[in-house]
Amino acid sequence: MCCNSILALLALIAGFGAIIYLIYQTYSYIRCGCGKYGPFVSSYGKIKEDIINEARKILKNSKKPLKITDLGCGSGALLIPLAKEFPHHEFIGLDWDVVPLMMGKIKSHGLKNIKFVKGDYMKTSHADMDLIMCYVLKVTGEPLGKKLNAEIKDSCTVISEMFPLGHLKEVKQINSSLFGVPEKIFIYKKQKAASKETQPEKKTKTAPQKAKPAQTARKKPAKKKAASSAKK
Repeated sequence: MCCNSILALLALIAGFGAIIYLIYQTYSYIRCGCGKYGPFVSSYGKIKEDIINEARKILKNSKKPLKITDLGCGSGALLIPLAKEFPHHEFIGLDWDVVPLMMGKIKSHGLKNIKFVKGDYMKTSHADMDLIMCYVLKVTGEPLGKKLNAEIKDSCTVISEMFPLGHLKEVKQINSSLFGVPEKIFIYKKQKAASKETQPEKKTKTAPQKAKPAQTARKKPAKKKAASSAKK
């Protein structure tokens, strides 16, 4: 009887928690412009490990401190493990929602090389970043890719979880999964503009010349006939 009461209480708490989470997700979806920015969904499982491993390769091979940011960082599921492993690198989590940011600050307590910032990644400059990780929805992928390609350094690497980005140069795709469902990770670099030497020469169109009005030949005044011989 006692065990049944405990199980019932746990089920009640779990159900209540699920209702609260559903209400929060609906509220955050409306607040973020009905899908303009992703709601708080933490990275899990194999796709999380694959992204961390890809970032780890870059951080491990760097001889200088790097700046790493996670756009739509949530509670720091990707950043915190990396910040613990690489204390000489700087990590910045950026998210629009204060709730997961507070969770991230609590989870990262004691780590001096990580900070969480509330802001809009479409209105924030990422020009000084060396590695960018992001989880954005499909509707944001195109404008974010255009923004990043315009401002990031040539050496910067962009790792996108599940959703492709536009305008950037795709380096590779990694096959991964989320709860057994096949997903992809996209790796990007800056798309360099074609140099002037390689660009095809544009033929300049010459403006059609206006036809000059035909000049009417001036008639030379007829020479006066020589006066006739002397009067008779």
